[in-house]
Amino acid sequence: MLDLTNRPQTPTSAMAVASTAPAATQGARPTLADLKAHVSARTDVTPSVKSRYLGAIGEVGEILNRPLVAVSAELSLVEERFPLDGFDPDHWPTDVAYRLFRRRLQAPLRQFLGVHEAQAALRAQQDDWTRLFAAIKPLAEGRVGKNAKWHPMKLEALKTFALVARSYGWQPQDLTLVEARRIDADFRGNKRDANARALRRLDELRTFPELLPLLPQRPIGFGAERRVPLITEIEPVWEAQFLPWIEAVTKTGWDPVSQEFADEHTKHAAVMRAAMRTGLRIGLEIGAVSSNQPDLKAILADDEIVCAIAGEMLARHDRSKKKGRLRPRTSRKYIKILNQFRAHLGIETAMLKQVLANNDVARKGKQAEKSMTPKNRKFCEGLIEKPALRRRFLTSFQVLRAAAEASLARIAAEDRKPTPGEIARVRKLGAAACFAAIEIGGAPIRVENAMRLTCVENDAQIRIPKKGKQPIKIHIPAALTKNKVTIEFPIRLNKHGYHDTIHWYLRVIRPLFAHAATSPYLFPAVRTPGAYLNPDFFGAEFAGLMRTVVNLPMTPHQMRHGQTSLLLERHPNEIEVIAKRIDDTPGTLRQFYGWLNSMKLVERGQDLLVELMEN
Repeated sequence: MLDLTNRPQTPTSAMAVASTAPAATQGARPTLADLKAHVSARTDVTPSVKSRYLGAIGEVGEILNRPLVAVSAELSLVEERFPLDGFDPDHWPTDVAYRLFRRRLQAPLRQFLGVHEAQAALRAQQDDWTRLFAAIKPLAEGRVGKNAKWHPMKLEALKTFALVARSYGWQPQDLTLVEARRIDADFRGNKRDANARALRRLDELRTFPELLPLLPQRPIGFGAERRVPLITEIEPVWEAQFLPWIEAVTKTGWDPVSQEFADEHTKHAAVMRAAMRTGLRIGLEIGAVSSNQPDLKAILADDEIVCAIAGEMLARHDRSKKKGRLRPRTSRKYIKILNQFRAHLGIETAMLKQVLANNDVARKGKQAEKSMTPKNRKFCEGLIEKPALRRRFLTSFQVLRAAAEASLARIAAEDRKPTPGEIARVRKLGAAACFAAIEIGGAPIRVENAMRLTCVENDAQIRIPKKGKQPIKIHIPAALTKNKVTIEFPIRLNKHGYHDTIHWYLRVIRPLFAHAATSPYLFPAVRTPGAYLNPDFFGAEFAGLMRTVVNLPMTPHQMRHGQTSLLLERHPNEIEVIAKRIDDTPGTLRQFYGWLNSMKLVERGQDLLVELMEN
């Protein structure tokens, strides 16, 4: 269906919605209180459905801690505040329960705003799209891969896209690269990607001569390189200047023998690129710089320009994420990096140092740098306070493995070969289970180190003995770790099963990777021979599986935070042991997990006061 929630409404779609909206909302901005009253008065739904809708609406007020009359009844409320991946265990027991709540909120909201009627009107139109679908239908009939010339699901996707095109008033013949880029710029997220695929499908249909009279006069040519960037592109002349500066700053320790740099700070280089690109984009947006200024050094040397950019960075701390929010710690980090560029170029740095030292938001950023992020702290507090979440965390590898084994068992029971989609999902589940088993049963190593674990040759970083009872040993050289300290630990056999899970992964799951036989890595890349699984890709997939399968939204890095918090809460005097477990220092633990001790002291103070009252 046409999704009006992911793009600014065009005049056509806005009029369609407004013309069918309840009369009470005309001329005024409707609120959830209006939505509640509208649902209460509906006679087209059963009492049980009405009760569920009203329950979901009331739940929004409780979650936002605001009266319903103060919450606007807008489609963006669902997409921004309650996105598909927004499951929070504080409010819902499972991801399924969260998505049910989301549907119960979205359905009456769409009906209230007239979206369903607008969609129905678009769908009912008899036009060139209708004629095109009628001509495609015979090509999509029959068995896929046998006598069907075009996949029927592609036809259904194209029908969904037609609602988008109709909302602009465009027929198939009207679509050119200009219209394609307009649609691409207006949408976000999954809907944007679906539109892009549909535009490519229209060109794909040109292989059928009988359809040509119903298609655009010329191919649209909407490939990946034609898509509208989600963020403003930086002038190539600027990139050509600052990339060498970053390389000079982040690559140190040249070794004439190996002809390589001994130290390469790749993460800091990525942050430096982000800081410079963000700063230049902000400069363009506020008019402080122009794309006609080719000399980046001259821009950085202008105190007035740089101060304006820094001021805008700091001012973005209270914006929404969609409008370019920058947390105080992020804006402070970016400003420090801009000053690092100035220092590298021999430009005076005193002005930005003053900003960092005296600006109120910058000071908040400095304080935030010394503590755990609110998101990570909330995650850790949940594990400590809620036994159910703690069990999900500590047994996550078992749940992920069980899900993979259930899929394999179902395929075996049906006596058939798995589909490519089933193989991909089992691979993801198995890799996630193995990673979690290493993190919990061994030690929480960083995801980059985990993905790069080699499992063959004499210098293998993970040694998995063929005899099941011998410990699995992990040895990561100091040169490959963040703190430049060797990481070494065993994973011993016990009743909890992480040792067995790693063996299971090696025996059952790893062979499902196409290049496993020739790969030296425990986690081989899916497509590239000889490469390891991309840490960013794995991290995103792991987070999705933890949310939907284990019902515990978390990232791979939160394995470290979760374990450390649980151990410090239970064993506060074992700080040296716990620091060694996560390859960090006791000082860092005291700094970032000090809130645990503070809470204990506050609670102890409350207990002392209760004793006074009772005596």
